[in-house]
Amino acid sequence: VLFLLFVASLGFHAQNFLVGHKQASYIDVLRGNRNVTCELYYPADISGENVAIASGIFPVVVIGHGFVMSAAVYDIYWEALVPEGYVVVLPTTEGSLFPSHDNFGKDMAFLVTQLQSEGVNTSSLFYNAIDATSAVMGHSMGGGAAFLAMQANPNITALAAMAPAETNPSAVDAAANIQHPALIFSGINDCVAPPADHQLPMYNALASGCKSYLGIVGGDHCQFASPNFNCTFGQSTCSPQGTISATTQQAAVLDNLIPWLDHYLKDDCTQGEAFQSNVSNN
Repeated sequence: VLFLLFVASLGFHAQNFLVGHKQASYIDVLRGNRNVTCELYYPADISGENVAIASGIFPVVVIGHGFVMSAAVYDIYWEALVPEGYVVVLPTTEGSLFPSHDNFGKDMAFLVTQLQSEGVNTSSLFYNAIDATSAVMGHSMGGGAAFLAMQANPNITALAAMAPAETNPSAVDAAANIQHPALIFSGINDCVAPPADHQLPMYNALASGCKSYLGIVGGDHCQFASPNFNCTFGQSTCSPQGTISATTQQAAVLDNLIPWLDHYLKDDCTQGEAFQSNVSNN
């Protein structure tokens, strides 16, 4: 019985951390003192604004938003990841009608470096709490920018993207220089950034020997995020439309994303096997 209880404990991954939140503004001196603003969500023992971070060492996950989409509509990700022991950073730059994809990708890369430097800063809220592992993620424009971020900062551990859209400079071209683990999600019914024109070229171009492409049957472009007028309006002008609910689509993402991140950012082999099982059986 004790052995079975021990084995069962190895499979228990939910940390049940509460969520702390902090708005931050960091200066990238290497890019002309560019001001990079962001929303930070992190594991805490008490939920709230600027509360102390929980005891532990946590990987950093930076998530880039879609075109004219607010960082606020990616709440599904920090709500799922922070309790599992991740620090989630959402840059709030490049939200205009004429965004710079290059700057956005470099903002994401910079935030990984900045948060890791916060981990060794004795005066920082995040002192002694930031792991050396990290991931850049993103949706639509932010997904494409995640490729640019990986190219800009080769010390980032892994890349995950939801319906990534081609960027300028090209995310497809950047993919050819990325040898890190990568996970790409597509909505099969995505008419905004169709997989054949966006996600599949990026995936095929990746130089990584450890990459996965997951197409969600019936999934669309916008349901990778919470409801957003700009995305929904744009999607309403094209076809095909999605045939599954947002809840179903987002569950498909998180059910695969969390074990994948646990494997590559926390060196959890059991979760790596769980991810492979999901892929094989779904």
